[in-house]
Amino acid sequence: MAPMTEERMLPIELIMMEPDEVEQALALPGASRFRDFEAVSEAWHPEIVFTSALERFRAGELWFWCAPRLFLLSSVNRIIGSGCLKHSPQDGAIEIGCGVAEGYRGRNYATRGVERLVAEGFSRPEVTAITAETAVWNIASQRVLEKASFVRTGTRVDSEDGPVILWRRGRMVGQETR
Repeated sequence: MAPMTEERMLPIELIMMEPDEVEQALALPGASRFRDFEAVSEAWHPEIVFTSALERFRAGELWFWCAPRLFLLSSVNRIIGSGCLKHSPQDGAIEIGCGVAEGYRGRNYATRGVERLVAEGFSRPEVTAITAETAVWNIASQRVLEKASFVRTGTRVDSEDGPVILWRRGRMVGQETR
């Protein structure tokens, strides 16, 4: 295994967007800045996630469960990815999703982003487990979840993505709850 380079160890921060910031981002497609940060365009403007967040919020869901989270590489003041909690707890479980800009993949940023999303989810006492899904062909995302202590729990066929692998992580590493 290759030694960790200094670049591969740079920390990322999780920034929770506010509803008005999401509305502004949707109104400015292709914007290259957010607050005082440079944004890698494909990293922070997933319209489907932003639109869904606002729809869920307007339907009465608490913003904490709807809000897109941005992955900030603080050392260079750059947004390199984003993630979200896909819904409020259902039987104690929430689902997460995330993505990292192409130029930042393979450097452990996705794993760090998932770890930040997990910590944020478990900051709420009502959350007992966190789930995720990956396409069967997406080996990189599967590896990210494995490194973040998720366990495979099954498969299903998604109407849009085809066959997917189901993942779950309990509040304590290695604890799988159903």
